[in-house]
Amino acid sequence: MPVKGANTYRSEESVAYGMNQIRILLCNAVDAQLSSYGLSALQWGVLKALFDGRARTPSELYRILLSDSGAMTRQLDFLERRGFLRRVRNESDRRSVYLVLTDTGRITICETLPLIVETHDRQLRGFTHDEVTALKLFMDRMIVNLG
Repeated sequence: MPVKGANTYRSEESVAYGMNQIRILLCNAVDAQLSSYGLSALQWGVLKALFDGRARTPSELYRILLSDSGAMTRQLDFLERRGFLRRVRNESDRRSVYLVLTDTGRITICETLPLIVETHDRQLRGFTHDEVTALKLFMDRMIVNLG
């Protein structure tokens, strides 16, 4: 279903606007949950991607987290200074590094995961299982459309 014409289009009525509002509110809620750990939602996402094995290098991280390399480098510097991860030189290509979670990083993910799940569950309060499944399918289709 196409969006209204340019003369009547109101961005605040668009699906994209609503999705962005949800993203902002969710990040704010996660930031609040993680404040006692001194982490942001983005920083937690970095640690979780490493914890899950979805990424091992800075390039993989900024691809899956949709971040630019400069912003990711700043986050990695912060997380390394705080002892959550360390950079290990790639022996076969000395120009690149692997990212490795430290014990502190792994423990932090395990301690904070229930907080994140609680926040994610809160955003879906009042939805049935079928509605959540349908919502995921719609979002997957939108990702394919834009990817």
